[in-house]
Amino acid sequence: MTTLYSDIGGAPAVNAAVDLFYDKISGESTLDPFFVDMDKIRQRGKMKKFLTLLMTGQTENSSDYMRRSHSHLMEKGLNDSHFDTVGQLLKETLEELNIPGNFIAQILGAVEGLRDPVLNR
Repeated sequence: MTTLYSDIGGAPAVNAAVDLFYDKISGESTLDPFFVDMDKIRQRGKMKKFLTLLMTGQTENSSDYMRRSHSHLMEKGLNDSHFDTVGQLLKETLEELNIPGNFIAQILGAVEGLRDPVLNR
């Protein structure tokens, strides 16, 4: 049985996506407050791990983890608009990397499922 992770190209595809994604985030002024004091290398590593787990179906306890890991961002004003911007940047990234649309839809659907935990609802 294949996974979404293997379908999109495994680690090389995830690494390329995360690197391009964070380049896009760094150019988005509305997201600056959330990334200004962040260890960007460490954050990229965490995102690569997260996407790998997400695309291999290993999402047990992900809601709790996402709630805990983003709770401090709520104090900085994290809201639905920011979540939407991140989702749009992820979509643009995957499209630029020529990931097939059906796989993009699956990835974005899984990310959307984490909106409430990320926004502490």
